[in-house]
Amino acid sequence: MIEVSHLKKVYGEGDAQTAALLDVSFSIREGEFVAIMGPSGSGKSTLLHIMSYLDRPSTGEYRFLGKRMDELSDFELARARNEKMGFVFQAFYLLPRVNVLENVMLPLVYSGIALHERSTLAQKAIDAVGLSHRTRHLATQLSGGEKQRVAIARAIATNPAMVFADEPTGNLDSKSGLAIMHILQELNEQGRTIVMVTHETYTAEHARRILRMKDGMLVGDENVTKRRHAEDGNSELK
Repeated sequence: MIEVSHLKKVYGEGDAQTAALLDVSFSIREGEFVAIMGPSGSGKSTLLHIMSYLDRPSTGEYRFLGKRMDELSDFELARARNEKMGFVFQAFYLLPRVNVLENVMLPLVYSGIALHERSTLAQKAIDAVGLSHRTRHLATQLSGGEKQRVAIARAIATNPAMVFADEPTGNLDSKSGLAIMHILQELNEQGRTIVMVTHETYTAEHARRILRMKDGMLVGDENVTKRRHAEDGNSELK
């Protein structure tokens, strides 16, 4: 599903150049749940931005679903983001003055889907994250954990091939964070491919595989042998 080959990203020019990524290579298969882990400045967010078509590499090759990024126009990248990718961010990015259903419907508006079908698909996504009872509530009436559930519902409403999650538990208390990891694990069990950025080992161990970044380089690629399972508010190693 994803192929990263000798990826490099440099910001600035001349003496002011800063290398964010240095010769990074790996691949991700369909149905995987991968955590990209590393401290601030390690390059993990830059890598996620390139993988999700929000930025372009300086050199190297990136393929998503078999298509090379450098062969796609900005319009084609934007269309792929909307149709093939779902996004979950640390800051939620919900519209405060509209209700849950309308927030979740937002990416469907740009997909050319009929209004009645948008509502049906959005409601299905809301049901999937356990927020049926909050459908008509405004975003400002929700807790942090509920807002992130709405963000996940919005991410899966278009039935994307890939879900990218950037520090999805970063703004949440431990109980709410576990609930979010439980939802992500359930989505993965249903066959959804997930790539998550985190700086926390505890959160990363809910994934099936961890890519470790340091100073712009990939320094580790390992399967999680003692995976944490977030179920019913508890998290235990299995």
